[in-house]
Amino acid sequence: MKRIGSVPFLVLVLALVIGMGANVQTASAKTVKASVSGKRVKVGGQLSIKAGTKGVRYQSSDSTVASVNASGVITGKKAGKATITVKKAGYQSKKIALTVKAVKGKPSLDVALDEVKLTSPKIKKTGENSYQYSAVIKNTAKQGKVLKVKYYYQVQVKEKVASSLPAVASASMTIPRRMGEADATGEQSGTDTQPAEETAAPQPTATTAAPSYTWKTQKKTVVLTAQNIKPGKKSARVKCEGDASGTIRGMQLTKVELYTGEAVYTYRASTRKGTLKWSDVDLTGPEITGWVGKKSVYNGEPVWICYADKKDTYRFKDHVKAVDARDGKVPVTVDTSKIKWNKEGIYKVYYTAKDKSGNKTKAWAKVQVYKPGVAEKMADIILSTSIKSGSDVQKLRSIYEYVKGHCSYVGSGSHTNWRATAVKGIRNHSGDCFTYYSISRLLITRAGIPHIMIRRYPERTGSNHWWNLVYVKGGWYHFDTTPRSRKGYFCLQTDAQLHMYSTGSTFRFREELYPKRATKKISRNPI
Repeated sequence: MKRIGSVPFLVLVLALVIGMGANVQTASAKTVKASVSGKRVKVGGQLSIKAGTKGVRYQSSDSTVASVNASGVITGKKAGKATITVKKAGYQSKKIALTVKAVKGKPSLDVALDEVKLTSPKIKKTGENSYQYSAVIKNTAKQGKVLKVKYYYQVQVKEKVASSLPAVASASMTIPRRMGEADATGEQSGTDTQPAEETAAPQPTATTAAPSYTWKTQKKTVVLTAQNIKPGKKSARVKCEGDASGTIRGMQLTKVELYTGEAVYTYRASTRKGTLKWSDVDLTGPEITGWVGKKSVYNGEPVWICYADKKDTYRFKDHVKAVDARDGKVPVTVDTSKIKWNKEGIYKVYYTAKDKSGNKTKAWAKVQVYKPGVAEKMADIILSTSIKSGSDVQKLRSIYEYVKGHCSYVGSGSHTNWRATAVKGIRNHSGDCFTYYSISRLLITRAGIPHIMIRRYPERTGSNHWWNLVYVKGGWYHFDTTPRSRKGYFCLQTDAQLHMYSTGSTFRFREELYPKRATKKISRNPI
């Protein structure tokens, strides 16, 4: 019984020993040795992996971002991240993290040239001293279509050239007869009995010999072309003229053009380098974005507010840019010739952007123009004497503190002309919420900071409210200097911060009528 019972125990022990041995072997397995020439590559660019271990294989975690061939050459295909694994049976794999960067103004590469394989090459004789070369092209990429691939070869060809020999004498001659001699018909040449005179020597008749030919060898460029090859598929057999040597070795590759997606990748054998370009003609102009078109006006009020005395320094291009799909960012010009600076009103300015191919794009923006008057003179004095200089954020905080400290709240006032109300409020040091809004707006716009008026919604008599929306640090923030019994701090606040103070009607407004507000906090909470 003991012996029988000991068998399973022995088996268990052996299994544990074998298992431990396997674990030890795995833990002590060698790691593949490999290094790469860089961790970043541009689209269309290449990196090389240098393997210190023989017989390794390569694999990309995302071949749409970066491909790797059997020799360890990595090609960037589109912007993103990929991991290249270098592996070998019995070894711990080596992983290489790779970042592919987009090339400014250039397309991505759907299929890398290394993923296009020329297979089953043949060369056959098609005539006297003439040959035909053919091959099958395979697209080994998992995604991406080969629209066209063209292999350029320099070959030697033999051409038949005719050569003419000089004229030679003909074997047949006409011999003159003596007087009285009979010709072949038996007739005599005449009846004269005088001795015949000596005649001239016979002349040969000139004729042209039949032409002869020679074979002339010269260099020629031929093209092997395949089209529309889907991922993982092969082309039909494609052909071109072959080398006069009758060998595939005589086909000297000089260039390859690969058309895939919107790109054409050209490889030149002489330099062993490739270039990436767009495959078609650029017919599309740049896109102009920013404060143009409908985005230059909110709730009937232009974002651009310019005073006539500052027309030469106003920066109409600060919030407008143009980007071309191929050229990247391109310059923008602005035409303000339609503005009548001596007359207040809303005008249009026109923006133009032009890419390297000559394509132009135009856009417009509405601009509010004011002529400086009493209100602006008062604002300039306050800005120069009481408002701290510095960044726009610093100026706005200073303006906020100034208005809060120089105006007392009274529940009455006119709500029609903000500039006139601002002058009255500065002089009387008092007013309602529209007065606080107006003084703030005057100082903000005169300081050159973009501004939009914002109103409580729904509007009801006796419960209206106005405050300011200002653009700073790349976003729109709430700015409200009106004092409240609960106090509160409302300088450069986000929507979320206002809701912290009140979820009721205090700061309720029609959000769709205004530009998207910033979400990043740059000020302390209101309470």
